[in-house]
Amino acid sequence: MGTSQFSMQACSGSREEALVLLNSFLPKAGKSYAENRNFDLVWGQHEHVSQLSAYIKRRVITEEEVLRKVLSAHSLNAAGKFIDEIFWRTYFKGWLESRPHIWVQYCADVHHLTHGLQTQTGLRDRWAAACLGETGIDCFDAWAKELVETGYLHNHARMWFASIWVYTLQLPWQLGAEFFLRHLLDGDAASNTLSWRWVVGLHSVGKTYLARAENIKRFTNGRFAPKGLAKVARPLNNTASTMAPKMIDPPNRYLDGHKTGFLLHSEDLNIAHLTHHSDCIASAVYRPVDTDTMLVSSPKLLEFNNATLDAAAKHWKPNLLNCCDVTNPEGILSWALENKLEQIVTPYAAVGNTSQMLEKCKHLLSNHGVQLTQVMREYDIVSWPYATKGFLKFREKIPKILTSLSMI
Repeated sequence: MGTSQFSMQACSGSREEALVLLNSFLPKAGKSYAENRNFDLVWGQHEHVSQLSAYIKRRVITEEEVLRKVLSAHSLNAAGKFIDEIFWRTYFKGWLESRPHIWVQYCADVHHLTHGLQTQTGLRDRWAAACLGETGIDCFDAWAKELVETGYLHNHARMWFASIWVYTLQLPWQLGAEFFLRHLLDGDAASNTLSWRWVVGLHSVGKTYLARAENIKRFTNGRFAPKGLAKVARPLNNTASTMAPKMIDPPNRYLDGHKTGFLLHSEDLNIAHLTHHSDCIASAVYRPVDTDTMLVSSPKLLEFNNATLDAAAKHWKPNLLNCCDVTNPEGILSWALENKLEQIVTPYAAVGNTSQMLEKCKHLLSNHGVQLTQVMREYDIVSWPYATKGFLKFREKIPKILTSLSMI
């Protein structure tokens, strides 16, 4: 379900760490990855995947950097499976970017279902058993505990887990997606939400994913042989799926010659494409406080988020003048007014929590004459417009995207 290559062997969240992992994985990015990527092995033995997705999610290291490295070591055909995996995240982000109502509906559903957890004892008990790994389904319980303990699940395990959550345990998919998002170190709004929607037949309408005991046994090398799994996976219905996509709005233009502040956030921590702007007089690091709901992020996820922010702030320190921390839109406004800013520049944030925060920020700032400028990467500008239908249609455009970015 989206990219899933990450290991807790390394946890400083630094760019240097990501580059070490990338260089170590490069020889395996071709045939080895294609042959072994579907096997969910014992935790700590996932050397057949890149372990990069938590870094790519935050763009500690970017998709473009990874693709360039891989294509310098392998042909497009030889590394096709791994390159597809990188582009799955790109595809999901582009698809959701033109359909933000899907994310809005998901958030509303989670809010409603969270209330249900507080008022419906049966739902709460089944949900708690699933989250704690106390369902009696051996593989599912092991994955639930692995996710909570490590912040990781293999891609194949994510699909099986989601299918069992919905079709065997009869739990709402939105609560499962939220469980993932609160624990996965590489979880993002697009990949996570749309992958769960795909499992229940909402993304590719009518096409569901059913976890099968024989498939689980095969790709776990016999570790698990679950009994009692659902035999049927009926697709769900959702009117939000039928709403027409919108055009992706271009961000505001950068205003030269204005008093500018730079805002760093964890959706894009590689700011090399912004360092040529030399008129920034103040900087801030956005560290959200996650305490206003019963469904809070895991300590492990919060720790990793802060580690990556610290590492990025240290790496880009020469470009981050008079740096401070901010935790919410009101804090960002106060920072802007204190420094008499006319413009705040920040990397573009795709649809998700940070994007919603920036949208609120934009309105607050505009009331005080401050422009919020999000800078979109060329990689996204080139790739996202092709994410209009299913992944197979998008996949056909990968060579064109790579050519446009001068990678092949």
